[in-house]
Amino acid sequence: MSIRNPDRLRDILSDPKRLAKAFSRHTYGMLSWVDLFGGKLKSIKGLDSKLVATRIIADNARHAKLFSDRARELGETPESYVPPAIGQKIYDILESYDDTFDDMAYAWGSLIHFSALLDVYESAADPESQKIIEKVHRDVREHLSYLEKYFAENARTPELRKRAEDVKKVADEIYADREDEEIKWYVS
Repeated sequence: MSIRNPDRLRDILSDPKRLAKAFSRHTYGMLSWVDLFGGKLKSIKGLDSKLVATRIIADNARHAKLFSDRARELGETPESYVPPAIGQKIYDILESYDDTFDDMAYAWGSLIHFSALLDVYESAADPESQKIIEKVHRDVREHLSYLEKYFAENARTPELRKRAEDVKKVADEIYADREDEEIKWYVS
């Protein structure tokens, strides 16, 4: 599912002012992930899992700074972004998980969607924005690789594989729903 209408999104975000809104939205989202995932760090057991989580947290903070700075350069005020109800639900779902396995599966689904978005953004962006998107996308691909390894090691039974897929599906569906709402905001 991931992105329901990538061609429409690409067309909308080919306007740098609208792309700046997307950067603002992601600044908010990345900082939310930093706060929420960071709050769960103490409960994450195992050095390998902790390393994956801390890398995602640190990179989200760095990516938020890159997107925030670029949004400002394009005339947007990132801190003025307020997520739609469906956007806030994304963070509420993450907060509701109390098991590292589910947190990681949700992050995996989120990053799959985000990687698809970055493909669209790269194809729509102006050259300066494209450079930033490419930096972020490299890290996202690396995070996906870490999470694939995590699930290869931790989802060893059919039940655990199904559980991971179910949580990924929750993330995929809610992010696709959110995209539909954000498109309306980009064009307003």
